[in-house]
Amino acid sequence: MTVRRAAWLVLVPALALAGPGKGKKGKATGTTTTTTTAPADTGSGSGASAGSGSGSADTKPDDAPGPAAPPPSTGAGSGSGSGSAAAAAAPTKSDEPDVDALRQEYLALRDELYKSRARANAVASQLYSTRVSIKLTWTSGRYYGVSKSSIRLDGTTVFEDDKGAIAGDDGVRFDGYIAPGKHLVTFHIEAAGKDDDAFTEATENQVTVQAVANKDLVIAARAHDSGDIAYAWKREQHGNYGLGIDVAVKTLARIEDKGAKK
Repeated sequence: MTVRRAAWLVLVPALALAGPGKGKKGKATGTTTTTTTAPADTGSGSGASAGSGSGSADTKPDDAPGPAAPPPSTGAGSGSGSGSAAAAAAPTKSDEPDVDALRQEYLALRDELYKSRARANAVASQLYSTRVSIKLTWTSGRYYGVSKSSIRLDGTTVFEDDKGAIAGDDGVRFDGYIAPGKHLVTFHIEAAGKDDDAFTEATENQVTVQAVANKDLVIAARAHDSGDIAYAWKREQHGNYGLGIDVAVKTLARIEDKGAKK
């Protein structure tokens, strides 16, 4: 009995010591679990605390911050690459003119001009059926020179010269078509003496001509100066002026009309 009592005495304190120890361990575990529900401190704590923290983070995903929003799409991948390549490969607009297009436009305008001239000539041949030729010749070239000459047809200047051309030849000064009927032809001459060019003179002669339909009209004017003042004044201090214009007018049958009559 004594031995049993001694054994119980030994066991009871041991059991007493063991019971509070288990309670303290349970409290410690509960405390640890309670503290791990707070945000984990990555800078301190033991491995167990870190494990508990990670567990609490896994059990509450709603508390974790959401993923960052992606930046605005600017066209990536093959689409972006192909778009950039297409933009780079696009040819730049040139400011140089299209030579071929301009040439084609020029040819078209030229053809239209030729057609317009042909139509104008056809109309003129019907409306203006009289061909007129005007000649003007200077015949006093030995003592007088011509400083200016001109011809006007119905008020329009058709010939003008200040080089003395009419003294060099008997050529035609104007050739064209007019309508049948009456017309005004004006000749203007300015001359000066060759021995003394201080003696100048001018004259203007206007004549009326009749144009006949489908016939040619030939007007031949011969200007002259029969005076002697340019060379006589030096010897005798007297002289006279004789500037004038003689005009001859006639009609001629057309060459084609003569062939038709044969």
